[in-house]
This record gives sequence, structure tokens and C-alpha cells, in this order.
Amino acid sequence: MRLNELNIGESGIIKKIHAKEPLKSKLLSMGITRGEKVKVLKHTLAKNTFDIEVGNSSIALREEEAEQIEVEKI
Repeated sequence: MRLNELNIGESGIIKKIHAKEPLKSKLLSMGITRGEKVKVLKHTLAKNTFDIEVGNSSIALREEEAEQIEVEKI
């Protein structure tokens, strides 16, 4: 399942990042790495942007970025 498929309040563990450079490096620098827990805090109605929590950080991602992140729902 991809991060953009999670609903508000749902969490997942990052399994793989499918993005190519330079997006992959950007995600890694924000703490979005394999094994990390992510939680969807909110998203727009059309799911164009996602606010997620990774560790102690809140990060906003576009849908194109969120769908590059494979997660296992917990």
C-alpha cells in the first residue's frame, strides 16, 4: 500500500521509497526512511497534499510524493 492510500489518523511503517533522485534524497533528508513510522495528520479533500508526522516532525507532501512511499498499515 502507498502512503497516499492511508486515511486521516492512520499510521504505517515505511517499507520502501520508490522515488528517483533528487526526490529520494529530499525525502531521506526529512527523515522519511525505511522502518520509520508515519501517521497521516490531515489531507485535502481531493488528497492533493498530505500532512504527515514522522518522528517528532510534521511534513507536508504532494500526492505525487506520497505515492512514491510504500507503507505497511498498522
